[in-house]
Amino acid sequence: MAVLNGKSVLDMIKEFRRNWHTFCNSERTTVCGADSMLLALQLSMAENNKQYSGEFTVSLSDVLLTWKYLLHEKLNLPVENMKVIDRYENIRKIYDDFLKNSNMLDMIDVYKKCNVLTSNYENYANISPVS
Repeated sequence: MAVLNGKSVLDMIKEFRRNWHTFCNSERTTVCGADSMLLALQLSMAENNKQYSGEFTVSLSDVLLTWKYLLHEKLNLPVENMKVIDRYENIRKIYDDFLKNSNMLDMIDVYKKCNVLTSNYENYANISPVS
């Protein structure tokens, strides 16, 4: 089983299921896998192009370039020398709004939120009661 920062993916899923209400405002939430994240990004980019050029299209090379940048940005990896397409900030806003309005979370957001939850839980667990 894969291990992320000492926690298995199974532990992360269990933590998410126990505390899903702290992640979402909705009773039902869909967690996006990589394929759904890529599709949401493609739709966001097409919407951005429609706003600026009138066409609801986007090239695959632009989607993949933006996908790489998005993953690096969300995972806090270096992005200094990476190419990014014009109006990336607008695309990112459309992407985030799309997920929010669809009651969806992507895997990276779930991972980050579970990390915060488990680190908070471990901090509380390490505090011994005062005698």
